[in-house]
Amino acid sequence: MILNSIIIDNIRSYEHEEVEFPRGISLFEGDIGSGKSTVLMAVEFALFGLGSQKAEALLSKKYDSGSVILDFSVDGERYEIKRTLMRKKSAINQDPKNSWIKIANEKELLSPSELKQRVLQILKFNEPADPKAESKIFRYAIFTPQEAMKEVLFDSAKRLETIRKAFGIEDYSIAHSNARELLSEIKTKSAVFQVKFSDISELESQINESKKMISEINEAISKKQTESKNLKSQEEKNNDELRKLRTKNNAKIKLESRKESLEEKIESGKERIDNIEKDFESFEIELKNNNEKMEKLIEIKKPNTAKSIIELTSEIKKFQETNNELIKLESEKDSITSDITRLKESLGDKINSDKESIEKTLDDLVQEKESLEKFATNIKEKLDKEKDSRVQKETLKNSLETDIGKFSALGNACPTCKQEITESHHHGLVDEKKKEVDALTLELQSITDSFFESNSKSKEIQTKIESYEQEIQQIQRTLPGIEEYYRKTALISQIEAKISRLKENFSEFEGNNPVEYLTEIKDSLTIYENATEQMKQIVEAKQKVEKLISNYQREIELTESQITQTESELKEIQLELESFGNLDKEISGKEEELDSLRNEISRISSTIAASQEKSNNESQKIEQNKLKVNESRKLETIYKKFVQFQEWLEVFFIPTISQIEKQVLLSILQNFNETYSRWYSILVEDPTKESRIDENFTPIVNQDGYDQEVGFLSGGEKTSIALAYRLTLNSLMRKETESMKSNLLILDEPTDGFSKNQLGKVRELLDELKSEQIVLVSHEKELEGYVDNIFQISKSDGISKIVRMN
Repeated sequence: MILNSIIIDNIRSYEHEEVEFPRGISLFEGDIGSGKSTVLMAVEFALFGLGSQKAEALLSKKYDSGSVILDFSVDGERYEIKRTLMRKKSAINQDPKNSWIKIANEKELLSPSELKQRVLQILKFNEPADPKAESKIFRYAIFTPQEAMKEVLFDSAKRLETIRKAFGIEDYSIAHSNARELLSEIKTKSAVFQVKFSDISELESQINESKKMISEINEAISKKQTESKNLKSQEEKNNDELRKLRTKNNAKIKLESRKESLEEKIESGKERIDNIEKDFESFEIELKNNNEKMEKLIEIKKPNTAKSIIELTSEIKKFQETNNELIKLESEKDSITSDITRLKESLGDKINSDKESIEKTLDDLVQEKESLEKFATNIKEKLDKEKDSRVQKETLKNSLETDIGKFSALGNACPTCKQEITESHHHGLVDEKKKEVDALTLELQSITDSFFESNSKSKEIQTKIESYEQEIQQIQRTLPGIEEYYRKTALISQIEAKISRLKENFSEFEGNNPVEYLTEIKDSLTIYENATEQMKQIVEAKQKVEKLISNYQREIELTESQITQTESELKEIQLELESFGNLDKEISGKEEELDSLRNEISRISSTIAASQEKSNNESQKIEQNKLKVNESRKLETIYKKFVQFQEWLEVFFIPTISQIEKQVLLSILQNFNETYSRWYSILVEDPTKESRIDENFTPIVNQDGYDQEVGFLSGGEKTSIALAYRLTLNSLMRKETESMKSNLLILDEPTDGFSKNQLGKVRELLDELKSEQIVLVSHEKELEGYVDNIFQISKSDGISKIVRMN
């Protein structure tokens, strides 16, 4: 098996990390607690689930879900597997909806248990697929935590259990333990069986007593059954008599029910007549009120207009809109008049100025200002040039004056060529320089005069520009006011024309408000039309009432006729009811007699049932006792067999299993001891010490001919022995497992407690391992020189990161 890559999300201190595993020897280094072992835990979780680990220890406390994706190869075939943890209210479990394996780029969704079964098939591990079981082969052939191996060294029982699991011979121990448990169970059951078949004679005596009791019970049941038969015959006779009385009583009940119905019908008819007479009174009141209303409504007259209410409403709306428009225009006129007055006060005499002449004046001022600004710019450029020229000439003048001073200080010899300088030549040099200085002084004076003259002109022009700006601003402020005055003067003329046109619409009403006038006519017409509608409704109501009165009169006549007929029928029924006499008393007496008979029959039946139940119980007791006798005889036979099994287990099987296991362990011990000694000799170079494995697979250290206990050795020596023991297990297990061979080995903190001298042995150790891929996890930086690849693990703010260094 070869690891290719792993992706870790929200596992312990990792949020998201991706690692590619190269071939060769790879070192994952970092401080204690940085997250090194988490990488190994993630690999084991991806392959085998939670068999060796707890979900609570894997999932990050900050997240509700986390996952691991592992890419690995077996026999040249590449696989990718994913497992996911999900936090719920009760616990943290694997998420079956987000667990899969990818083979040949085809993804297959599997449950956690199915996923583990598939991995075991790929790795060819002969192990149970229980998701809660750890992989023993992986733990011993590829990766074993250092602490687990140290426990093996000091715990004899744990050590032998580990050896049995590592080499698949734990079946002998299990068989021995199971045989002991079976022997104890057999002894217990033998004692129980011995007690159970000791009561056979007592059970046979109970069977005879039960048979005698059944005979007596059957005789008593026969007598009671004869008595019950006679009582049932009498009960049948009384039932026939009671049925006849009840038939007669049913006829009586029907007559009484008919009588009540007729009485209710008579009462209902009389109530209906009373209600109709009350309705007549209300009808008279209603007719009287309607006549009074009709007299008042007839007095209402129609107004003098040919228009309808809809037409009047439309005209009123039109005049309301016109009136609203007039009010709006008057308000707008007042507002504009106020603005014109304000503008006259603000502008004064300028209000009558010509707008075009003002705009022309403004344009002339702007052009003049732009011309002056251009002239001012030219003067400024001239000043800048004169200033630069003056600086240059002053610099040249100062340089010449310096040269004159130097020439004056010279002696008779030239400082450069060392030749003699004549007095005429000396004066010639000085005079020439002085002439140049005088010429520069005149030029500087001329430049200064020109500069002051230009500066004065510049200030004068700037003053004119500022004056033009003020005049331009004043015209620009005045011009909008004049424009607004002309515009609003024209607008008010338009508004007055609109007002005049609208007022012409009111001329036909001779000074009256058209809205109020038309509204009054509309209201009068509405009252008239409402009165006409009410009179129509009153006439219809009167006709309806008169029709009801006629119908009610016919109903009264019909009801009175029905009441007379019903009263006659009621008299006939009363005479017939009197002929039945006191029928209820006869029925009551017959029912009491029947109840008495039935109670007696029930008592006798209960007695018979109880006797039969007692007989059945005794019969069952006989059968049970017979079964117990048969069972006891069978148990006696089984007891004898159990005694034979007990002797076979104690004398033969258990001693034989122990002897076989001892021989198998001794056969493993020789190869184990040779491999262990080789690893120990590489890790510990001390000629005075040697180590071997005894018959209990305990590492023994011998120094100068004396055995030493492992517990008294130094920390580095303990680590060396534990590592040698661990590599021995790994080496032998990988030979036993087909899919492991020698291509992958994981060492977790293999040098814990090593001295610097011991760390130097690691190079030789790694060379001896000869694995295609080795993964080391350690905080020892000295190991960096012994490996092919280095991964640095660090933790910051609780989050681990992995960086490949080479």
